[in-house]
Amino acid sequence: MFRVCRRTVGGSLGALILAAGVGVGLCTPGPAAAQDHTIIALSHDDFTAYEIDPATGRIVHQFTAENQPHEAVVSPDGGTIFVAIPREPAYVVILDAETFEEKGRIESEYFQRTPDMRPYGSELIANRSALPHGVALNRDGTKLYVGVEWAEVPGLVVYDVARGEVAGKIDLLLEGGHFLATDRRTDKLYYPHRDDDRVVVIDTRTDEIVKIIDVAGGPVGVDFTPDGEAWVHSDYDGTVTVIDTSSDEVVATIDTGGWGAGRIAVSPDGRYAASTRNDTENVAIIDVAKREVAGYVTLGPGPGFPLFSPDSKRLYVMVRGRGEVAVIDLKADGSGAIAARYPAGVTPFGGTLLPKGSN
Repeated sequence: MFRVCRRTVGGSLGALILAAGVGVGLCTPGPAAAQDHTIIALSHDDFTAYEIDPATGRIVHQFTAENQPHEAVVSPDGGTIFVAIPREPAYVVILDAETFEEKGRIESEYFQRTPDMRPYGSELIANRSALPHGVALNRDGTKLYVGVEWAEVPGLVVYDVARGEVAGKIDLLLEGGHFLATDRRTDKLYYPHRDDDRVVVIDTRTDEIVKIIDVAGGPVGVDFTPDGEAWVHSDYDGTVTVIDTSSDEVVATIDTGGWGAGRIAVSPDGRYAASTRNDTENVAIIDVAKREVAGYVTLGPGPGFPLFSPDSKRLYVMVRGRGEVAVIDLKADGSGAIAARYPAGVTPFGGTLLPKGSN
């Protein structure tokens, strides 16, 4: 049903792990700067995850997989990164956060499906992947949830981190589940489904469905405020929907004025949310308390994941069409200006932050 490969030295299993193609090196030489985090940028077309110093843009580490890395999540202790590789061969790679070396991978029959024809660029190909795409950990990091959007029965694969094995699958039957995230306050997982206009809420303590919430416009991204709201980005109608996580009821819908696919993030201090938009090539910065757009920053083609710095003073955005991470300085009124653009492979879209003492 599953196989987890652990890195060994000199044995055939070690050779299998290394076949993924670990690339570790320093680029853009410069002095190391003390930071409390680094940026993880996932670049699709060169199959590479980059660790970037947010102060200098220096590439600290990089790891090259066998296919496109799409989404990543970091363990609560900051020592491990789980990166989803949805295309064949479909798996989740487990990286050592300090060295960026592969220390294992999650492979499962749940990541495979009976071949069907799927679009890949301008072609139709025989697809065998269930598309393990979104990844999320529960609050204490003991369970990893992996969305399988293209499975014959779509749902969530549950991986027991301590035991190093797949524990089972939650069948959901809904379409379009790309991204998922766990609310650290409640330990509930929120899983938007873009093609079904619904958000599934899972209690990660029991793995039972708590609620299925109607959210219009193609919901795809979600993040949380410190005081108990889930903010959901919809791709198709330019809106952001606010959900009260105590009742799991929709309490507000905000028109961002932007259009196209993207993702959302909420600042750690809870003051602002950022919603990126592919068609308008910008990010809307939303005042959380007022529930209105405070300003826009134009980024260029293909803006993807937004990430707030831990102090909420900067916003990092993956810009796929420019092969960059845009660094935005935020002002007290919610407006912002691009302070730097850092090279990040060919087509960075997904990303996360890695807690660090120093680079």
